[in-house]
Amino acid sequence: MGRSSCPQTIGGAKGVTFLHRFFVNSKDIEDQQVWFSPAESRHIERVLRLRGGDMVLVFDGSGWEYQVELLGRASSGGMVGQIVGKEYLDREVPFKLSLVQGIAKGEKMDTIIQKAVEVGIDSIHPLLTERTVVKLEGSKTKQRQERWQTISQQACKQCGRNRIPVVYPPTDLVSFLEQHQEQPVLMLYESEQDYTLRQVIRDHLLPCDKQPWYLLVGPEGGFSAAEVSLAQEKGAVPVGLGPRILRTETAGLLAAGIILYELGDLG
Repeated sequence: MGRSSCPQTIGGAKGVTFLHRFFVNSKDIEDQQVWFSPAESRHIERVLRLRGGDMVLVFDGSGWEYQVELLGRASSGGMVGQIVGKEYLDREVPFKLSLVQGIAKGEKMDTIIQKAVEVGIDSIHPLLTERTVVKLEGSKTKQRQERWQTISQQACKQCGRNRIPVVYPPTDLVSFLEQHQEQPVLMLYESEQDYTLRQVIRDHLLPCDKQPWYLLVGPEGGFSAAEVSLAQEKGAVPVGLGPRILRTETAGLLAAGIILYELGDLG
């Protein structure tokens, strides 16, 4: 996935300035100075061609956003900048919604995570199900989780969020349901005939004051009938999205958009 330069604007209607935006770990912000990682330093110099004296925006994942003047290369080799202003900016959705996504093949999962962060998802739980094709074992599981967490971070750079949604380690459906029995859980199921997502929201079938809601989405092929029965036994509510069958990379994002439109800050 390519690195985004993520320009942001500051200023009023007149004299608007576009600033590139970067993530810096809070431990690398000290004494009013910001120390950029080697990867970000290369991107600043070689890709964006920024130099000492140029202004950028920095966020540390805790809600703070900093206006930073680049100073140049430090003795350690990385770029360093001087903080000239900072502001606590909360751009999080007031309604907490977590995506529990059946792991999709190829780059689909990367795209789902990126777009989920942009929409406003609070956290992401990759899910292993009966029909999951992707096989994750040993070190490969940790590597994939770290990659997905980096995608979440990069998506925050682009969309302006100052808190980075956590991508949890992959888990199986049984374990997830057992750990979240007391939480509101929605399960997207294309064969559901009794409830639609619209009905659940309209008729308050899940408590809005109990958050986060967890949105379960199957991988390619969806959930099996046995998995749906198990989820219902554990308190999950199966819902449909209409008469058409949606791809896994479409269904969860559409459902999240609907929920966050009705209960969050979209629209």
